[in-house]
Amino acid sequence: MALTEINMVGFEVKIEDWKEKIQWAYRNGSTQDFHDAIWAMSTYAFDIPREVQVVIDRHDMLFMSVGTPGFVSFDGHFPKGMVIPLKEWIHTHPFGQAYFSGTDKNTVKIWHSLLESATVLGKHQKAVLQFRVLNDGKDHLYTHSERENRWNTVNQVMTTLWDDEEE
Repeated sequence: MALTEINMVGFEVKIEDWKEKIQWAYRNGSTQDFHDAIWAMSTYAFDIPREVQVVIDRHDMLFMSVGTPGFVSFDGHFPKGMVIPLKEWIHTHPFGQAYFSGTDKNTVKIWHSLLESATVLGKHQKAVLQFRVLNDGKDHLYTHSERENRWNTVNQVMTTLWDDEEE
């Protein structure tokens, strides 16, 4: 299992094996267990709640990083060993609300043609975008379920054609 390393200078890690806990949940638990593990590490593994991202690549390898309470990245580098297309990009909003922010939407706009789904986790919430390629790769259909809670009720579901030509 490939786990990216990030620069941890500037903040405290309280749960040293946070990546292994997420990895274990992915390999041994349900999707909900996996999402709960990511959320728990985002809120408890560090000095303060911080965004955590997990990318699942084509070969089910997990690539993880941690950021600030409001931003997470791979520091502008494509993680070594990650194979596209990507199955899922998951990240947390540790302040509690699961939604696609402006930064998230820009990230999805760049990556959607190489990504099966994107998920934002909030406190007992998740927002999910799922993509399907149409018309020989020219168009992408996406389904957006917003603020799904842990009991699997969905407040809003929307399916839309995502045209790469549009802004």
